[in-house]
Amino acid sequence: MQKALSLGLLLFLMPSVQASEEGKALFESLCMSCHIVSGRPSVAPPVFGMKNHVIQAYPRREDFINYIVQWVNNPDASRTLMPGAVRRFGLMPALPYPEEQVRKVAAFLYDTELRMPGWYRQHYEAEHGQPLKQ
Repeated sequence: MQKALSLGLLLFLMPSVQASEEGKALFESLCMSCHIVSGRPSVAPPVFGMKNHVIQAYPRREDFINYIVQWVNNPDASRTLMPGAVRRFGLMPALPYPEEQVRKVAAFLYDTELRMPGWYRQHYEAEHGQPLKQ
C-alpha cells in the first residue's frame, strides 16, 4: 500500500518537476542574458528584484504569471512595477516569445526560491525608502 501511495505521489509530481525544469531551461536560454541571477546588473534588473516587485503586486500565482506574460509581450512604462529600473536600463523591448514559453518561465520564477544577492537589500531600501518585503 505504501509503495502504491509513493508511486502515485511521484507520478502526480512528475509533470510539475518536468514543467519546472522546462521553465528553468527556457529562463536560461531566453531571459538570463539580461536578467542575471548573481552579480551587479548592467542591462536589466536582476531576476530576484524583478520577481520581488511582481510578487508583491501580484501574490497569487496565476496573476503573477499573467502579469509576466503581458509585460514580456507588451512592456509599457505606464504599467511598470519598477520605474527605477526603467529609468536606469530603459524600457524592455517587446519580445516575440510564444506565450506558452513565457508562461513556463513565469511559473518557474514564481515556484522557485531565488537567492537574494547580498547588495540587493541595501539597494532596495535606498531606492524605495522602506525595508524590503519578502
